[in-house]
Amino acid sequence: MTKNRILVPTNFSSQADIAFKQSVFFSEKTGADVFLLHVIPSLRMIDNSSDNIDSIQSRLTRMSEEYGAGKGVKIHSRIECGKILPQILSVEKELMPSYIFIGTDSSAKAMASTTLKLIDQVDCPVVVFAGKFDRTGCENIVLPLDLTKETKQKIDQTIKIAKIYNSTVHIVSATSFTDELECDKIKEQIRQVKNIFDKLEIKCVTELLKTKNDIEIMANAVNDYADDKKADLIVIMTRQETKLQKFFVGSMAIKLIRKSNVPILCVSPK
Repeated sequence: MTKNRILVPTNFSSQADIAFKQSVFFSEKTGADVFLLHVIPSLRMIDNSSDNIDSIQSRLTRMSEEYGAGKGVKIHSRIECGKILPQILSVEKELMPSYIFIGTDSSAKAMASTTLKLIDQVDCPVVVFAGKFDRTGCENIVLPLDLTKETKQKIDQTIKIAKIYNSTVHIVSATSFTDELECDKIKEQIRQVKNIFDKLEIKCVTELLKTKNDIEIMANAVNDYADDKKADLIVIMTRQETKLQKFFVGSMAIKLIRKSNVPILCVSPK
């Protein structure tokens, strides 16, 4: 059972700082405890010096004081040693957080790969900060739909966040319009999802984005739409099921994560 906690791994990059800052804003709204985690890949990397470990702890403390001052948010910090991904997964299993907030540099292949592997192996939603987004609040949420993935869970997450922030939800679908039957199915799906938000009195608009039938072009269309609407969040499903019953981060999700300037809430199917 997930608990009202947010896990924030940090490597002290600018994106990681944004992820931590945003986790504090979210905690103000939800009352979640924030756990700030730094992983030292090897003690040899810091020359087995306790002073250096102390300096890392001091840095975590300063971050907590800077972003959490006067906000009434409970912030906990911890340092682990070992391989980065296994350590984050171990802490996630221990804490059972409701969310992971993580900053990643999409231009750095190793860091981006670690983030994708993390998304693929945890059950809780992951909010990825890959761009330079640094706004507070969540006025506009983009919810991309298609006909190939389960949508209920990402709708549930969108409802939860929209209620917290009184957000406007933008339901979008990128399609080539070449298959009339498929286009009608997408329009019907959008109509049904919009009805859900309307009944809950959540502000909602819809948009069909005309694109070529190409995953990268479709992902770019969604990202461009999010930029145009000054979106604060994109909500996506990240894993799909193959014939081998193996879950993996889907290709559309990867394209969105790698190119988005907007934070992406990655929801894994249960």
